Amino acid sequence: MMGHPPKIGTVCLARPQDAFPTQAAYGEVDAGCVQREIEALAGEKDGSLRTYLMSNTVPTVIGPSGKLYITDHHHLSRALLQSFLPYDKPYIHRLLYLCINEDLSKYDEQGFWDEMQSRQLVWLYDNEGNNITVHDLPQSVKYLKDDPYRTLAMYVRQSYGFIKCGSKSANSKFPQCEGGNVTAKPYIEFKWAKLYRAQFPLPDIYDQSDQAQVIQLQSVLGQAITISLDPRNAGQEGFNRLGPKSAQQVTLDDHGCVAEDDKKKKKK
Repeated sequence: MMGHPPKIGTVCLARPQDAFPTQAAYGEVDAGCVQREIEALAGEKDGSLRTYLMSNTVPTVIGPSGKLYITDHHHLSRALLQSFLPYDKPYIHRLLYLCINEDLSKYDEQGFWDEMQSRQLVWLYDNEGNNITVHDLPQSVKYLKDDPYRTLAMYVRQSYGFIKCGSKSANSKFPQCEGGNVTAKPYIEFKWAKLYRAQFPLPDIYDQSDQAQVIQLQSVLGQAITISLDPRNAGQEGFNRLGPKSAQQVTLDDHGCVAEDDKKKKKK
């Protein structure tokens, strides 16, 4: 990380491997899709990648000793870290834009994590849904472990099985987002992933290749959307209040990413 200690409301640059995660897991297929998008943008000569990174600022909390902890966009961070970018790309295209939302550097280590937990700014579960402590959190997004059910949650969210307010498409289509005045709390996809893990115990999915994972996840996607829209889950954050008519199962490409045609439809 560079420069003087940042202040709340400012944006600073950091290498993805230098930002401290507040979760232990990620969806490997999900991050792979973001990686493909980053690499495609890197091939453009119009600064598209830098524009993309600047428009996807990463919410960040300053912790003890000035450490910077990210509370969202872990998949973007991991994807940027593992992306293959042209050697002649300026270094700034390899950096995250961290937006400083909170400064908790006044606390000691224990007080900091107590405050983070009280504000629900840390997700203390491993990639199989087991409880962990803050001491089990990895020191870099490089060491996040794959949770396939987090990828399933991404598919359901993209299908509007549940709603993550904050995106342009969700803000414009769903009244519960109040036109952008409501922003989803961190880790919403993991909360839904817990539900799917309990409902769909997929055999050996943690030991499978990404391609094999996608086949299994796709086989239960329709059911996962239906369960998400069940009124019995109305207490879950992001429950789609418009109901089944507003949801539509996405189509996946050969890599397990949302097909380009579906992406274009969501932007309309």
